[in-house]
Amino acid sequence: MNTLSPIENQTTSPASPNSTSTGPVPAPLLPKRSLNVLCIDDDEQVLGSLKDCLAYYGHQVKAASGGKCGIEMFCTAILKSEPYDVVITDLSMPDLDGYEVTRQCKAESPDTPFIIMSGMGATKEQANALSAPVDAVVNKPPRMRELNDLLLNLAKKACDRI
Repeated sequence: MNTLSPIENQTTSPASPNSTSTGPVPAPLLPKRSLNVLCIDDDEQVLGSLKDCLAYYGHQVKAASGGKCGIEMFCTAILKSEPYDVVITDLSMPDLDGYEVTRQCKAESPDTPFIIMSGMGATKEQANALSAPVDAVVNKPPRMRELNDLLLNLAKKACDRI
């Protein structure tokens, strides 16, 4: 008897977000549950791409167009008892940088994993030295499969801590 759901039993999918070929590609590593992800960036194209690609991997994604909006959405979700599992924020934004977003949000929810995206080669050590307790730093543009794996690993570690 096959106990796998149709999604778990899937070995190929017709297309992936990073695919340039028309042939079958390996199916994405799907989470056992959909993660609730907040993406914060001042670039609407980046937000759209992140949202589409992470939705492809089965996650529920909300987009915030800038640091202040992201903090507002993060705090509102906590008040509604619907916290985000993981937050991805851009480092360089005009209203608030990703470090400040991370500091303010971590003050409200220290166990929520934060990923900073940077086109400037930032490191986790630099972020932590600036008192921004980030869990990971990824370069722009991120590789979506690697980003998905990172999301799953950080969410699992956060659940293990609680």
